[in-house]
Amino acid sequence: MPRAAKSQPYFVSSLNQLLALASPGREEILNAVNVLGQCSVPDIAHFLGRPRNALYYHVRALRDRGLLVESTSQREGIKPTALYDLPGRPVIVRYDLTSPRISKAVVRLARLRFRAGERAFVRACNADVAVTQGPMRNLWVSHWKGRLTDAQLREANVLFNKLVDLYRRTTTGDNARGSPHGITFAISPVAPAQSRSRK
Repeated sequence: MPRAAKSQPYFVSSLNQLLALASPGREEILNAVNVLGQCSVPDIAHFLGRPRNALYYHVRALRDRGLLVESTSQREGIKPTALYDLPGRPVIVRYDLTSPRISKAVVRLARLRFRAGERAFVRACNADVAVTQGPMRNLWVSHWKGRLTDAQLREANVLFNKLVDLYRRTTTGDNARGSPHGITFAISPVAPAQSRSRK
């Protein structure tokens, strides 16, 4: 019997899960399942525009580390189909920077996320799909630096959470409305550049 993902958040906190997620292409799989709802590997492949044979290894790796939940769908006269869903919605990565290995995995995941955002932006730079002005604008990229007080930082986090919540509340599967959109953003303190020692 197919099993839907739990409605409560699922937190990624273990090093093994973080390392599995910080492998190229795997978070894209989770994002696809988040949009599609419970689905098969061919469904994921179609959504991502990738060959299904290239996905089975990564789907199994995510399943084995608890980042995907597998169930089967059985219809009469048809071979059972493996279906995958998220262990909860949303899947949230907790950053624990106290361990050097986890810090490296977090940095690797951040780089993958920015690369994915860059690829999505480049693909969307197309007059047929991109809207660059007005209230329905769906394409832009920007980078700002500024000084924030503690109150302003709290306000920024409130706004980020509201924005993310818009994505978290979208309906998945057959009842989905609207068209898929991606968002990639970052907020960080401006750390001083480390001087490189000359050899």
